[in-house]
Amino acid sequence: MTLLWVTGARISEVLALTPNHFRTLSTDDFGVTLQTLKKRGRPRTRLRGESLQRFVPILDLNAQQRIINYLEMSRGRASERLFTMSRQSVDNHIKAACRLAGFDWIKASAHTFRHSFAIHLLIHARPLKFISKMLGHSSIQYTEIYTNVLTSDMDHFFEGIEFCSLEYSLR
Repeated sequence: MTLLWVTGARISEVLALTPNHFRTLSTDDFGVTLQTLKKRGRPRTRLRGESLQRFVPILDLNAQQRIINYLEMSRGRASERLFTMSRQSVDNHIKAACRLAGFDWIKASAHTFRHSFAIHLLIHARPLKFISKMLGHSSIQYTEIYTNVLTSDMDHFFEGIEFCSLEYSLR
């Protein structure tokens, strides 16, 4: 779940990870290379030179340490998959964690983490092009969908903000 949250990766991308996908040179240069596994149309119509890999930095120190500990436990298996479970199994773990936390009314799945990652970056004013690259979208149009989510539910952005009238502020 940590990897899903800090990378915005698709569940198929996380399940395909091996220790070789991680760059652990320093805490400033820690991250994972994700292989975009979503099909992008017919093979002959794909853009030439289109990168199917993207590097996503992981800056959260707690997440880094948890990942490093997990990688150390898997020594000797540098090219073997880290996770030997199905996407349904991951979703079941997420639902169980929600139940345990008292949030059983939330319909969460692995994809919820991807959406949360994107919305989190948008709220913190990161450019759409950057978010699109981090998510591995083939077009920025797919990323723009998240801006629609924010604008349709933007009342909470005004909470705590007081606007005084122009007349009052000029006195």
